[in-house]
Amino acid sequence: MKILRNMLGRTKALIGVFALLCLQNAYAIDAGQYYYYISEKCVPKGPQEPKARAAVTPDLWLFEVSPAGISDYYVHMNTEALNQYTDEGKSYLAELEAEQAYNAGHASEQGTGVTHNFMLQREAIGLTELIDILSGFSQHQKEKGYYFRKILSLDNQNARFKAVTKVQLVDVGMEDKMFVAGYVSNYYLLDSKGKPDTDAFISVDHKNALSEAIHPYKSPFNQYTKNGICGERWVP
Repeated sequence: MKILRNMLGRTKALIGVFALLCLQNAYAIDAGQYYYYISEKCVPKGPQEPKARAAVTPDLWLFEVSPAGISDYYVHMNTEALNQYTDEGKSYLAELEAEQAYNAGHASEQGTGVTHNFMLQREAIGLTELIDILSGFSQHQKEKGYYFRKILSLDNQNARFKAVTKVQLVDVGMEDKMFVAGYVSNYYLLDSKGKPDTDAFISVDHKNALSEAIHPYKSPFNQYTKNGICGERWVP
């Protein structure tokens, strides 16, 4: 019995050390509200003098990161800034944040930063539900036409889909800056056994919708929002 207690004690100690190492290896996020910052992957662009920079930078908050336990975080995206979405579409995306799951940040092998993934949705839905969801997203004719053509291409009106919505933030190593690398909903067609296709049947890029109207069409700063947008943490 004494030997067994010693073995159990050592096991608990090892578990404790392992947990501590996991916490030490976790990458922290600076919590707070992040506002749009003119940059190319958080490398500043445009005028650098404070007043001149403020004059050309829209006062737009992009997202907020809040702590949610030890080494855990919660992201809230500014869905109200999705100007081309209906009120129902905005509300739908906001509601998905209620049961999100955070995947601990990991450093890229290329040394380009630390990636933080937030899974907002992973569930099976039917065709009717998918059509209702898409009707609330971008009202641009280009996107609406894309959705329409894809739906018409379906042979099975009882088709089901795996819906996956996620946010990807990247800490590029610049103080109080965070790059929005992804904000997307993917819908994968399920086969008769419930297995999803490898490629998404329909993909909706909310990041592009969030960034498309930040600057006027002919603004020289438009080019910096094509591949993602950077947020600067507001510090009182």
